[in-house]
Amino acid sequence: MIVSPKRLRSQSEDGAVVVEMAFISIILVMLIAGTFNYGFAWRAGLAVNEAARTGARVGSGQSVSRGADYYALNGVRSSLQSAGLLGNVKKVVIFKATTADGKVPSSCLLASPTGLCNVLKDTQLANLTLSSFDLTISGDPAVAPSGSGCLKSTAALRSGWCPNVRTNIQDTGSDYYGVYVEVFVENHFKMLGQGQTVTRTAVMQLEPAV
Repeated sequence: MIVSPKRLRSQSEDGAVVVEMAFISIILVMLIAGTFNYGFAWRAGLAVNEAARTGARVGSGQSVSRGADYYALNGVRSSLQSAGLLGNVKKVVIFKATTADGKVPSSCLLASPTGLCNVLKDTQLANLTLSSFDLTISGDPAVAPSGSGCLKSTAALRSGWCPNVRTNIQDTGSDYYGVYVEVFVENHFKMLGQGQTVTRTAVMQLEPAV
């Protein structure tokens, strides 16, 4: 049987179309997966930002109260828990900033952190209790918390900036309270990698004494 050149061209073109469709399908799947993963990371970023701002707002409002870090970290934890991200936390840092847009010191992000900061890893934030601090809170709201307010060394990677050494005197330079939150967001489509790390920082000046 003799096959006409026209039929041979038709079969060749059909094969080329299949190959092209396969490439296009791969590209489309990658675009959809990337968009999906980016959407979840973007939503996580909003939640992490809110957690950092909550911690900074509470810490700033508590000012030099010995319970400042206890309440601030509880605020961070509650915010992340409500967003379903508490189990994704890698690190939370409370640090002394020098300006309103101050960044977390690089020494506070080391595996063995140093400097004017308090650093907690995932399980330490999740298991945080009043006993994690050198702190006593009275049942009477008129009685101020006592103790140094410091995180105990067994409850944190670093306890280097305690409430009892802070200043909120505006005329001489009130301290800036910084909160850094680091969360790992897993990709739903693993073809683009396991996930990505989302970090957010919030800094607020300590409120003056009433």
